[in-house]
Order: sequence, then structure tokens, then C-alpha cells
Amino acid sequence: MNEEATVEHYMRHTLSLAAEALELGELPIAAIVVLDDRIIGSATTAEKRKQRLLVHAELAALEQADRLGLSLTERRRAALFTNLEPCLMCLGAAMSFFLGGIHYALESPADGAVELVSTWNRTEGDMPQYCLPEVTAGLLREESMRLFEQYALLQPPGPMRDWAQSLAQIDWTR
Repeated sequence: MNEEATVEHYMRHTLSLAAEALELGELPIAAIVVLDDRIIGSATTAEKRKQRLLVHAELAALEQADRLGLSLTERRRAALFTNLEPCLMCLGAAMSFFLGGIHYALESPADGAVELVSTWNRTEGDMPQYCLPEVTAGLLREESMRLFEQYALLQPPGPMRDWAQSLAQIDWTR
């Protein structure tokens, strides 16, 4: 498989996990960490199941990978796949992991942090290896949007439905 096909394969796997989360009544967000064509971390957002808020898919997948005790070189070869742009907490975790790359499907204007961190003004004294991983956005974007559309349709009126609706770009006034 060429690199583009491999990246798409892992994003499709991520979207499949997000669809499973949706079936469980969770936000349709999933993440995997891949190192050398092997999944070393995998999770979905679990806020409803665990009755907690800091159980984001990206954070949980990175925690699984972190437990492996990888070298800095291995961490730099690893990539995070997620169907939604990471929030500031999850992006900070990816940077603290010294992750080499992030691939995400759909932008999250309300809480996505990639643009914010990309403008981070570092100084000479900062740790040189602590930086934003290489980011690829928009991979299978439409498929991720459809998951948030399905989620929005299942929610009562309120902030979560409004947020999911904005991600899916649904105009419910038609």
C-alpha cells in the first residue's frame, strides 16, 4: 500500500470506531495512534459511559501509547488519526508525547486548537523538540461530517445538538 492509501486506511478505521461510539450514544469521536504500520493506541470519546469530561478519544489513545515506554525517536515516527480536529488539551497531549504527525478529518471551529498552536510564539529557550506535530487536515471530511449529522439528529435541542449541527453544516431552517 502506498502512503496515501495507508493514511486513508487508518482514517477509515478511525471513522469506523467513531461510528461505533455513536451507536453507544457517545459523541462520534475516535482516535488511533499508529507506529510503523501498527496501531499502538485506540479509543473513542467516553463522556457518557464514564460520566466524566476529560475522557477524549485522542487523550486516551495517546495515554495507551505512552504506557509502551517508547523512545523519542519512536514517538516522532508515530501518528495520531482522529476524525475531529483536536482540542487544546488533546493537542497539548500530542505535543507532550512528542508525536510526529496528526491526521484529522474535520475542523472544529468552536474548540479545535491547531490554528491557535500553529501561531505559538516560541523563544530560543524553549525545548527544541516540543513543537506542533506535522498536521494533515480534511482527510475523509465528508464522512466525519455525516457522523456529526447523525449525532445531531439524535440530540434534543440544546448546546450539544447546536455544536454537532455546526460541524455537520446542517441548515435546519430549510
